[in-house]
Amino acid sequence: MESKFAHIILFFLLALFFQSLMARDLISDGIEVLQLPVENDGEFVCPGKLSWPELVGKSATYAKEVIQKENPNVSDIRVLYPGMMGPFNYVCGRVLLYVDWKAIVKITPRMG
Repeated sequence: MESKFAHIILFFLLALFFQSLMARDLISDGIEVLQLPVENDGEFVCPGKLSWPELVGKSATYAKEVIQKENPNVSDIRVLYPGMMGPFNYVCGRVLLYVDWKAIVKITPRMG
């Protein structure tokens, strides 16, 4: 049992090390790598507009168009219907649209 646990820990440590080497290799090859947001007094700061309170009550398709037009840094817009859980991590370039069953935005869309 202890042997299996040690193997699992070793696997995760190697996986973390491998990912960091991959990012360094990409940067040295001149390939653009997504930069982490700048931390400002404990808060993350992403480039461009971060929230769209004016879209509450609008359709999800219209909201997607407006968000992409107002912030070209947004690369992932996810529509979440009632009962769906959003991701727990913060990602610059991702906006979550919480909508009702008619695809009408119910909560202010925010970056992250």
